Amino acid sequence: MLREELLKAWWKLSKIPGIGRVTLGDIRQQLSHPNDLLQCSPEQLVAMGLNPEAAQRWHSDTSLLEGFDVLQNWCSFKGYGVLLAGVDPYPQALAALRDAPTILYYHGNIDCLSKPMVAMVGSRKPSEYGARWAQQTAQELAAAGVTVVSGLAMGIDGYVHQGAVAAGSTIAVMGSGPDVIYPQRHLGLAQMVMQDGLLLSEFPPGTQAQSRHFPSRNRIISGLSLATVVVEAAVKSGSLITAHQAAEQGREVFALPGMVSNPVSHGCHQLIRDGAYLVQSADDILLELGLKGEKPSRQKTLDFTSEASIETLAMPTLNMPDIPVLVTHIDFTATSPDLIAIRSAVEMQQLLPELMELQLAGWITQVPGGYQRLK
Repeated sequence: MLREELLKAWWKLSKIPGIGRVTLGDIRQQLSHPNDLLQCSPEQLVAMGLNPEAAQRWHSDTSLLEGFDVLQNWCSFKGYGVLLAGVDPYPQALAALRDAPTILYYHGNIDCLSKPMVAMVGSRKPSEYGARWAQQTAQELAAAGVTVVSGLAMGIDGYVHQGAVAAGSTIAVMGSGPDVIYPQRHLGLAQMVMQDGLLLSEFPPGTQAQSRHFPSRNRIISGLSLATVVVEAAVKSGSLITAHQAAEQGREVFALPGMVSNPVSHGCHQLIRDGAYLVQSADDILLELGLKGEKPSRQKTLDFTSEASIETLAMPTLNMPDIPVLVTHIDFTATSPDLIAIRSAVEMQQLLPELMELQLAGWITQVPGGYQRLK
C-alpha cells in the first residue's frame, strides 16, 4: 500500500472547499514527484497558486481527514487498494491529464494496468450486429494483449466486458463506488472482470451511482486508453461525449459504420465524417495503434446473418454436447441465483463466476429475475 502519510496529505488537499481536480493537477504538475507534497510548507503551496487560507488549513486542519478511515479500510484486504496520480502503477496516460483523478479505488488485478489499453463504448440498446461485433472485437483485442476498457453499463459495455474476459483482461470504470455494482444484473460479470482485470472508480466505497457521475467516469475511460472505439451511438449520447473527450485528450477515435437507417449508427457516421477512423476489425485497431505482434486469431467467426442468439455465439468454454451439472439446476424460465445456489449447494461467491462461464458458453442467459437456460 502507498505510504499512509502521503495519501493523507493528498486527501486533505482534495477536501478543501474550492479545490477541484484541475487545481490538484496543477499543483501535482509543479512538484517533481507527488511525494514532495509531504515537505511542502503553506508558503510553498501559496506560491503554487493556493490561497493562503487554504494552504494554512491544509497544514493544520485535521478535520479534513474525515472519511479517510473508509480508504484505510478499503485497502486492508487483498486485491483492494488505491492508486495515487503520479505514483506507479497509476497509468501515466491518465496522470498526464490536467483533471486526472488524484485517487482511484480499485478491486482486482492491477497487473492489467501494465498492458496497452483501448476503450470500447456504445449504445445501451445496441443492434444484434453491434453487440456481436463488440463482443468479438473485445475478445480479439484481449487475446492480442490489450486491456479493454469500458463502463460496465447495459448494452455495448456489457458485451465488451464479456468478450474481453473470455480471452484476457478488462477494466470496468464505474460511476459508483467500487463496491457498488451498477447495474445489479452485471454483478456476475463484475466478478469475472476482477479475475484478470479491475473494477476502477474515483468515487469512495459506498457511493451510489448517480447520473452526474457518468460524464466524469467517461473522461477516465478515454483517459486511460490509447484510443476509444465507438461501436454504436446516437448523435446525442454519452458515447459521443466520451469520443469527443478522447479527441480532446489527444487520443485516437475509431467508429464502427452501420446501416444508414439505424439511429444508433448515426453518431458513428458523424464521428467518421469528423475524422474518426472507420473500423471493421480488431486488426484495424492494432495496426493503426502500432501494437505489433501476432495477429489475433479468430477462434470463431460470427455470422451476422444468423438468427441465433448472441450468447450462443460466444466462445465456448465448456465441452459440447455434455450438459454441465450446474445447467441442470436452471429452468427454461427465469431462475433466481438464490434458488440456483440452493439447488446446486454451491456457495454464492463460487456460483456467480460459474454462471458467467455458462453464459459465455451459451448455455444460459441473464434475464430479469435471474438466469434462464437456453438448451
